[in-house]
Amino acid sequence: MSPDQFTVAWQDLVHRWDVLRTDDPDAAAALLTAASTSGLTVPDTAPNGPPDRTIERECAVAVVAAAGAFDEAGYRAARDEALDPDADAIEHFCRVGWRALGNPELGFDVWSYWLAHLDPGSDAINPYLHYLLVGRHAGLAPLPERHAPVTPVARDHSRASRRACLFAAYDVDGVVDDYLVAYLRELSRFCDVYVLADCVLADSERARLEEVTRGAWAWPHGMHDVGAYALLARELVGWDALSAYDDVVLVNDSAYLLRPLDEVFVRRDASEAQVWGLVAVRRTYSAEHGASGPVPLSGLADAWAAPEWRMTDRLHLGSSFFALRKQVVDDPAFREWVEAVCRQPRKSDVTVKYEIGLNQFLALRGYRADAFVDVLLPFHPLYTGAYVELLRDGFPLLKRNLMAENPLDLPDVADWKRLVTEIVPDAPVEMFERNLLRVAADDRIRRSFAVRTRPDGTVDVPQTLTRREMRHADARTPTYDHWWAFPVCAYDHTFAGNERAVFEEVRDDPSIKKIILTRSREVVAEGENVVVVPLHSPEGQWHVLRAGHIFVKHTPRINVPFPLSPRRHRFVNLWHGIPLKRFGTAAIDGGAQREAIVRHNLACTAVITSSRIDSLAMEAAFAPLGLDQLWMTGLPRNDFIVRDEEQLPDDLRETLDRLRDEVAGRRLVMFLPTFKQDQEKAYYEFSDDEISWLRDWCERENVVIGVREHMADRAHTYSRMLAPLEPLNLSSRRYPDLEVLYRVADGLVTDYSSCVVDFLMTGKPVISFAYDYERYAGSERGLFYDLEQVLPGPVCRDFASFSSALDTMLAPRTTEQDEDYAWRRSIFFDHVDDSSSRRVVERVKALYVEGIVPGA
Repeated sequence: MSPDQFTVAWQDLVHRWDVLRTDDPDAAAALLTAASTSGLTVPDTAPNGPPDRTIERECAVAVVAAAGAFDEAGYRAARDEALDPDADAIEHFCRVGWRALGNPELGFDVWSYWLAHLDPGSDAINPYLHYLLVGRHAGLAPLPERHAPVTPVARDHSRASRRACLFAAYDVDGVVDDYLVAYLRELSRFCDVYVLADCVLADSERARLEEVTRGAWAWPHGMHDVGAYALLARELVGWDALSAYDDVVLVNDSAYLLRPLDEVFVRRDASEAQVWGLVAVRRTYSAEHGASGPVPLSGLADAWAAPEWRMTDRLHLGSSFFALRKQVVDDPAFREWVEAVCRQPRKSDVTVKYEIGLNQFLALRGYRADAFVDVLLPFHPLYTGAYVELLRDGFPLLKRNLMAENPLDLPDVADWKRLVTEIVPDAPVEMFERNLLRVAADDRIRRSFAVRTRPDGTVDVPQTLTRREMRHADARTPTYDHWWAFPVCAYDHTFAGNERAVFEEVRDDPSIKKIILTRSREVVAEGENVVVVPLHSPEGQWHVLRAGHIFVKHTPRINVPFPLSPRRHRFVNLWHGIPLKRFGTAAIDGGAQREAIVRHNLACTAVITSSRIDSLAMEAAFAPLGLDQLWMTGLPRNDFIVRDEEQLPDDLRETLDRLRDEVAGRRLVMFLPTFKQDQEKAYYEFSDDEISWLRDWCERENVVIGVREHMADRAHTYSRMLAPLEPLNLSSRRYPDLEVLYRVADGLVTDYSSCVVDFLMTGKPVISFAYDYERYAGSERGLFYDLEQVLPGPVCRDFASFSSALDTMLAPRTTEQDEDYAWRRSIFFDHVDDSSSRRVVERVKALYVEGIVPGA
């Protein structure tokens, strides 16, 4: 029975069981008993749609309970810290346990069965449910086969080892960092290094990799470390090439290299183990679990392959430095395992299924494991005080996450540079720090560094209030009208756009306390009475509880995810642009989702709009708010588009200079696509001929294309397709302020993105490349406006019309065209000055300052 057939048969069973369990419980029980003892059969007629998820889970619980093999005591004991004593263990397993690769009994291994008989990239089918209803009747094994120990093949010590290194890299900014180049250069002393970066790299950045490697590739594959190793092995380097090496070393960029690797490879060559890493750890090997050490790795062959209740409890060697002898690499079963590696829904799935899963697979194949540190260590020594002793004993790496996340709350991590250089004086800690501060989440670093040892020897660990505690605190904490909170964008964590513009208007006003609530990105803001604190911190919660006015970009709960009462705090929704696409209540007819949106909208005191027409659209989107709550002030962010350059904030002027340097005298045409739900099918696919035409057009018109993809497009779809054009990376990581881009750009191409309306403030040409216009405009969400009626530029439905529009895009406009442009712009803007921020500030102050008259 195929997975698709199982899904049909299972849904049919759920529907029939749900009907019976109310009218005839005995018949419902008999139905499940028959399915368990005889197996599922595919119905002649497919059920009319999938069942309700709750009903489906209730049926799964009933099937597992009826089978009688679920070991509740063992399952519960394995997760005593996470499973409420009153919780139903089977329900927990059917809801979340199996997806986390928790086993229902030691006689069944979820991941091995899943990998062997189901789609490893899909979590649509519970493997244990499949086994109970299909697998055991078909003779499928509940446990993977365990092989006898494999005798190591003796290495020829008369010559130096030939080693290949498969290196997995990723950089959020598409940068080849100095620490990475140094690490690769050191590895290249011992190995032929092949690197795959899970991101888009400019040619100049990729050239830095090529200088220190045998092969370098870059594309956003989204499969993380083990996925990169798999792609290198099976596609880029190839199995035939890897067979020529004695050792293949798998390395990632998650750690900083502190010292030369000579000792590491000396110890590796001295070990006969087919599998070798730097440390071997086990979560259950700790004092709390009654363990005492040290335990030599040489005696742990049985433990390495033994069944476990949870995948995360397995003994494993970390994936940041993992060496495999030729004997393993040439094993057909190993190659088959690597060939099956695929994209997973979450990064945590990759860690559990593939990093720990690889250890499980190799253990079951009978291979012997060893490590640089030749004793078993508790989980995870690189994040605990044990790391200092490892460092003294020659350990070569420093995990970035020790500082970036501090997952086990090690105190005094803020002193990491001093600690490291006391033991490794030559370690380039300043180079590491530059990388750390650039790529790590600023709020997490602050929290990490705040874990400190008190004078009395106890540890101070910052603790934020729970939702319940915040609700109680909000009820008894006074708020102050002159405390204005500015939470950053909940999605890209930038402090830009409307909220930044309003802040700039009052930054030097000492009567207002300005509170910037940050997330992962550092925000530097100067002015009178300004506080910058992480949102998710005790300090952030303390300040937001007292803020009388909170300026949000999406909804109150999205930007400030705490249960704050709208009766005690005024939420002013600045939004982020003039919408083209219907959203909010305008996009949903009814149901629970609409009710939730209405609750969000009711929390807002006011919503900013830019024109009378825009107010009508926003009234529909933010119903049931009335027109009196829609403030037609104009969008504050547009002040940054039309204001004289010398009056802009210093950082925006510096960014303008940087962008102009990148454009280098060419004409910049921006491509800013909107988000599409089905990312693999909805985006336009440029053909090779079309890319060639665009390249010729860029050369002919002296144009450079700049791409700013939607933040939800993790695959960087258009950056990859347009890579032959060498587009500028205009991402919010590099250019958080869209207004800077608008000022420099000579033209804009988009599809349905609202940025096209803001761009009209510039008076420059726009093209809408709406290749799926009929489908998109007629969808459930749809558009507020007919693009051809409101946009001054062409709306192109295919590449032929798009290329024709590009040919005339940058030509001078006629007087009639200028008049048409101005008329269409007036639909969206009642104000074309640089005073929208001032108007917003006046409206807010009028809520609490006697004598303030908006617009006076």
